[in-house]
Amino acid sequence: MSNQTPTTPSDHELEHQREHEGALERAAPAKRRILLGVLAGGLTAGLFGLVGYLLLTATGFVNGAAYLGSVIFFCLPFAAGFVTAMVARHKGILFASLILGVIFCFGPLLATGKEGLICVLMAAPLIAVGLAAGAWGGFLIRKYVIDKARHPKVLTMMIFLMAPLFLMGANSAEAPSRSPRTHTVVTTMVVDAPPEKVWQEIRSLDSLSSSKSFLMIMGLPVPQRCVIQGEGVGGKRICYFDQGYIEERITEWQPPNSMKLEITASTLPLGPWLGFKEASYEVKRENGKTLLTRSSTIISRLAPAWYWTGFERLGVETEHRYLFEEFKKRIEAK
Repeated sequence: MSNQTPTTPSDHELEHQREHEGALERAAPAKRRILLGVLAGGLTAGLFGLVGYLLLTATGFVNGAAYLGSVIFFCLPFAAGFVTAMVARHKGILFASLILGVIFCFGPLLATGKEGLICVLMAAPLIAVGLAAGAWGGFLIRKYVIDKARHPKVLTMMIFLMAPLFLMGANSAEAPSRSPRTHTVVTTMVVDAPPEKVWQEIRSLDSLSSSKSFLMIMGLPVPQRCVIQGEGVGGKRICYFDQGYIEERITEWQPPNSMKLEITASTLPLGPWLGFKEASYEVKRENGKTLLTRSSTIISRLAPAWYWTGFERLGVETEHRYLFEEFKKRIEAK
C-alpha cells in the first residue's frame, strides 16, 4: 500500500471559496428584499381591489338593483395598479405583485361564492388592461416625479389618500348613465320531423344528457330537466339546472306552433346584475322539415355594453345549443 499525502486547498482555491460564500451571503438579503417587496405589493393590490370591489358593489345600485360598470372593471383595477407601483419599485416586482394581488382579491370572492369562475374569466381582459395601465402610469409617476421630489413619502401618502377619492368621483360620475339593458338572443335548428313530434319534446324534459361545452365545464349553469305543471296560459314550467332553477309562467300556448313564457323566479348564480325576462319556442313547417326557434330575453346590468353583450349572447346561445342537441337526439331516436 502506498502512502498518499493528503491534499490541501491552495490559497487560490481558498480565496475563490470565500468569494463564493460571500456572494451567497450577500444574495440572501437581496432575495428576502425581493420576496418582501412582492408580498407588500401583492397585499396592496389585493386589499385595495377587494375592499374597493365590496364598497363599489354595495353602493352601485340602480332602483334597488346592483350594477357593475366601467368603474368596477377598469377604474378600480387602474387605481389598484397605480398604488401598487408606489410600493413595488422594480418592474419585475411590480408584475409579480399584480399577479399575487389578483389571487388575493379574487380568492375570497370565489371561495365565498360572491363571484363565479366563469364571470371572473370573462371580466379578466378588462381587468388586465386596467391593471396594466394603472401600473405603468404609477411606475412613470414614481420614477420621474416622486423619486425626484423633495418629500417623496409625502407625495406617496397623498396618492394613497387620493385613490379612494378618485374611485368615489368616478362612481358618482357613472351613476346617471346606469340603466338595465334588455336584448333577445335567438337560436334556430332544422329537424327532419313533424311539428307535433317536436312540440312533445319542448313541452318538458325528464332528463338531459348532452355533451357539456367549455363554458359549462368552467361554471355556466347546466340544464338538467324541465317539468310542466298545467298546460295552457297560466300554467307553470320549471327548468332545473345543476346550480338552481328557473320558474316560468306560460303566457301563450298554441300547440304545436308556439309557447311563450315569462320568467317569474330564478335561483341561478348569475348575480343580481344578470337575469332572464322571458323565453319562447316557435315551431314552423318549412320545405318538408321543421324549423325550431328558441328566443331568450335577458336583463343585464353590466357595462360597458360593447364588451359584455357578446359574452351574454355567447352564454345564452350555449344554453340553447345544449337543449337543441338533446331535442335532436331524442327526435331522431324516435
